[in-house]
Amino acid sequence: MAAVHSGWRSRRRISGSEVRSPSGRKPNVEGLALDRAGVVCSERGIPVDDRLRTNVKHIYAAGDVIGGEQFSHVAAWQAFQAARNALLPGSASGRPNPIAWTTFTDPEVAQVGLTEAAARQRFGDGVLIARWNLSRVDRAVCDDEQDGFVKIAATSGGVIVGATIVAARAGEMSGEMSVAIARRLKVGEIATALHAYPTYATALQQMTGDTAMHGWISSAQGRMVRRFSGLGRVHAES
Repeated sequence: MAAVHSGWRSRRRISGSEVRSPSGRKPNVEGLALDRAGVVCSERGIPVDDRLRTNVKHIYAAGDVIGGEQFSHVAAWQAFQAARNALLPGSASGRPNPIAWTTFTDPEVAQVGLTEAAARQRFGDGVLIARWNLSRVDRAVCDDEQDGFVKIAATSGGVIVGATIVAARAGEMSGEMSVAIARRLKVGEIATALHAYPTYATALQQMTGDTAMHGWISSAQGRMVRRFSGLGRVHAES
């Protein structure tokens, strides 16, 4: 059987005898004797509350066995939270927000928080979308890794709610966006955070800086400054 592979840089024909399509994972609860402990479970996994407790309140579950996002980093994070909630006073949510994930293709594809479509659905016309191509990032140019882009979604007030990164180092770059979304940082706060040069992460500073500047220019204060400084007339004439 022949298949055509269309990459970012080339197109070639590959021959093979079969094609495998992953169908996902399913929770493995066999051999745990959960019924003897009175823990409710099904083929979809073990139901838990926000604190990762099962229906038996002193028994906790975490990771792929509870369904949902099946990533190694999510499972490890939930395991820590479950142990913390089981052994220490107080409790913390076992549902990370936001969840960052990466598909390790070439280039990598990372997503944190809301996608553009989800952000538009939630915030309507008030959503702010900014995109920055990797071809404008010096490190990507030096590495000949110019295919890809960085895109963020933010509220009309500039609070970052999602990021999509297609780049050679998308996974590493996603961490900063995860912190930004979790802490409800604004576009301008990323723009003013000094990023080492030359790195792929400078794309985040460049993009947010450009977005913040255009936002200020179009604001009432920006329009007033342009009016009295003559910048608006110079821009119009150019």
